[in-house]
Amino acid sequence: MTEVAMNKKIWELADLEHEFEKNGYHIAIDNLYRALKTKEALAPGENNPETIYKTMLKVTEPVVGRFPGDAELFNRLYNAAIELDAQGLVFYMTKLRDNREMFVPEALCKNFMEHINDNVHSVLIPECDQFGTALFEAIENNPAVRFALSSRLVVKAEILKCIYSEYKNVEIISADIYSYGFTNEKFDLIASVPIFGGRMLVEGEDFISKEPAMIAVQNLLYHINMDGELVIVLPAKVTFAGGSAASLRDYIENNYKIKEIAAMPAGLFLPCTAINTYLFTIGNGITEDVVVKEYKSDKPIDRKNTCQNLVLNREDLLFYDEFAELSGWSVDIIFSEQDDDVKAYNSSSVKKFNLGDVATVFRGKAINTKSDKGNVGVINISDISDMGIGYEKIDRIEEEERKVARYALEPGDVLVTSRGTTIKTAVFEAQTMTCIPSANINVIRPKEMLRGAFLKLFLESPAGMSLLKSLQRGTTVVNINYKDLLDLEVPVPSIAEQDEVINEYYTGLKFYKETIAAAEEGWHGVQASVQSKLY
Repeated sequence: MTEVAMNKKIWELADLEHEFEKNGYHIAIDNLYRALKTKEALAPGENNPETIYKTMLKVTEPVVGRFPGDAELFNRLYNAAIELDAQGLVFYMTKLRDNREMFVPEALCKNFMEHINDNVHSVLIPECDQFGTALFEAIENNPAVRFALSSRLVVKAEILKCIYSEYKNVEIISADIYSYGFTNEKFDLIASVPIFGGRMLVEGEDFISKEPAMIAVQNLLYHINMDGELVIVLPAKVTFAGGSAASLRDYIENNYKIKEIAAMPAGLFLPCTAINTYLFTIGNGITEDVVVKEYKSDKPIDRKNTCQNLVLNREDLLFYDEFAELSGWSVDIIFSEQDDDVKAYNSSSVKKFNLGDVATVFRGKAINTKSDKGNVGVINISDISDMGIGYEKIDRIEEEERKVARYALEPGDVLVTSRGTTIKTAVFEAQTMTCIPSANINVIRPKEMLRGAFLKLFLESPAGMSLLKSLQRGTTVVNINYKDLLDLEVPVPSIAEQDEVINEYYTGLKFYKETIAAAEEGWHGVQASVQSKLY
């Protein structure tokens, strides 16, 4: 069948779905199951509409229930479905997803398949329907490799059995990778894109975390052969978060060999999700040297244009002692440390402390209502500029001060924006009314050994800004979690040295402002003189 004819049949199937009273993805999948299982049960060449309809009722009702239509409607659906070849059927299933479920871009699938070498004889692809038609090339190019393709839904697994029936090196299994014992086999290669976000009920199963992606990596590692590899995409949270994520990192580091960590392009899984992700390659053994990479997309990614090719942007090799010193597994931080300014800062002799040791950090308060005559001022991102905080235009709310006491700002507090496309910093100065930060601002309150003004100057320096950017999460709207700031290493010279730097800065700033004011006044004088001579 030509591509034009295949597309015509796919659109015909899609149009038929609109004729059902309960139209939707799972109904369409059930109908595809009905068509394929009916074809499988019929004698070759059978085309009697009544026989086709009765066969469908007999072989599919026990699994998906009664067909929500009549014989004429099913026969139209049947004749459209059986005309599609294997790739056409998978493409149709992909279209049914309608951006509501994860889809693995072809560029990432190619990356996965690069791990198939002469030592790989068995491959597991969990939730293979996410991969679209890209798997066919890998299966056809590696006839000696056995591919186990799995789906959590029984109906989908049955459809996939029909689709891949002509491939002798493919086995379809119905398996839930978020539960123990989904298979008794082990594989040379497992390539997976698990569910991102949410939590799962895993009663009676001793997983470190209840988050699906973290369950998947722990569970799948049990099923790699001695020399096998797990290649898995995980959300960025795995690289830096505390709690169960930190426990999982420790578990993997102590029991497996981390071979490679690669930062994926922002928005790789659009339009389904904009979450930042990393690609991990993990095997059996002890972690030694770790390859860290950063990939970019060859073209900009948005909701209409997916990634076509992954381009290696940066690569480095970390020895184990360097890897062990990292706070988490963040590739962003690793590469920020290669920045010349960050290198100069790291090699300097100035005393350095984690920010959590020399300051307290908290997030601002979410504000729902405003009041022009309120008694509490609210500082927003828009109030912060290069010249400081514009107190005269800040919003106000009416609230009992005791209820906002935990957010009340003190002189010397450093404000760092937590959301937006740019990072702004400012030092809070004493005001006549109580002021609090909005939820889009993180507050750093220095202890006695650190001046707020000095900290601000560092954070605005090239090295400080690079380190702050390494903490950013998200894609369209980036954010900095206040907890991540606690591990930021900052310089803490003596108070006398800090005061000297601060005084030098403010002396220079005063001179700059006076010079600008004098220049503007002189320029206005020139303009006035010229204009007086024009007529």
